[in-house]
Amino acid sequence: TFGRKQARLHYGVKQMKLKLITFSMENQTVGKLYCEGVEICRTIELPWRSNAVNVSCIPAGVYDIEPIISPKFGETYTVKNVLGRSHILFHKANWAHELHGCIAPVSSFDVMCGELAGLQSGKAYDALMELLFNSPDYVHTLEIERH
Repeated sequence: TFGRKQARLHYGVKQMKLKLITFSMENQTVGKLYCEGVEICRTIELPWRSNAVNVSCIPAGVYDIEPIISPKFGETYTVKNVLGRSHILFHKANWAHELHGCIAPVSSFDVMCGELAGLQSGKAYDALMELLFNSPDYVHTLEIERH
């Protein structure tokens, strides 16, 4: 089980469909994450570098996301079945260089120390995890659209 998030009966409730629409720049990829058409948060990731492990965001596509207990980040969600990749998590971060292919929810963006940064990652991450873990289903769909 997942600690405070006890298993629930499903009774045919559909899984949530998340959509991440992103724009990749030289040093980072920024995006907006939607759930059933409603914006949930912004995101920051590594730039697109041909899906290279630990240095690139993951490819556009449709993925399942499911809960996992990470030794470093605790209870979170992982993106499943990414070709050539594993351990793609949602976790808190303010700068793309803090990530190794993962996705960081953020509330907004600003320039800090001469670099584009995501702000209030903790707040955005907590809201996203509350939404995902409090839904009747734990496995959801993530569609990523890259520009």
